[in-house]
Amino acid sequence: MKYIRDISATTGFAAVIGSPLSHSKSPLIYNTSFELDKLNLVYLAFETSEDETIDRIQALKSLNAIGINVTMPGKFQALQCVDELDQAAQYVQCINMLIPNNGRWIGFNTDGKGFWNAVQQQDVLLKNQTVTIFGSGNTTRIILAQAALEGIKHINIIARNIYRPLAIKNIITSLKEDFPNIIINLIDSAVSSEVKIAITNADILVQTTSVGMSPNTMQTVLEDETWLNPNTVVCDIVYEPLMTQFIQQAQRRGCKVITGIDMLVHQAALNYTLMTGYQMNIETIQNLIKRHS
Repeated sequence: MKYIRDISATTGFAAVIGSPLSHSKSPLIYNTSFELDKLNLVYLAFETSEDETIDRIQALKSLNAIGINVTMPGKFQALQCVDELDQAAQYVQCINMLIPNNGRWIGFNTDGKGFWNAVQQQDVLLKNQTVTIFGSGNTTRIILAQAALEGIKHINIIARNIYRPLAIKNIITSLKEDFPNIIINLIDSAVSSEVKIAITNADILVQTTSVGMSPNTMQTVLEDETWLNPNTVVCDIVYEPLMTQFIQQAQRRGCKVITGIDMLVHQAALNYTLMTGYQMNIETIQNLIKRHS
């Protein structure tokens, strides 16, 4: 293993908690960034179960961590460890980042903002665009909430069994109350005719499920790739593999594509600034992650 820097008596630290963490890219991303900016900091990973989340966070707080990233399964339990939430986290009621601020701890959810920053990096406009999203889980919810905050007015959500209780329905209700002009449609994935229309008419199409993730790399959520409009920007949050079947389908149709690495790095960049006040070198980190994927 390569030692990234010398450790001294004044070295500070940040951490990520969650489970499993064995394949987490976060230590590579943040430790490389600390080294590039010559910061006397290290980033550590602590395998943490859902039941251990609160105790682990309190222990890291007591050790003066400059920031704590939380991945699943503890994003909901971590709410009990903060004094204040950012706007996006208030909608989804889960966080992925805790930052100390004058004796208080602030909870953030940067996943949605990171995703939309990745889209905008590709010179894609957001306001007044029609967005279609596959999925109804945690990632969909934060991308949806942040979409409203970014000024997107028309959003289609394609999900399974939409008549059952879904947490996303509560967020849709809240967003419609706060943004009266927003249009959010919930579409059953089993109704191919409606799915086809939502895909064909999308300016931006987003895949937020685990479909296509290793080891099931031949799977895709897209029933018929001819439904894709070549002018649609197609995004997948999966980054292992980088070129999912969904992304390959979009490329064959001539669509501009955005991979899961882009979202990963952009949300990390937001967290990095929250922790350090420095700007992450996004292009360098994107290339680094691609080499390690």
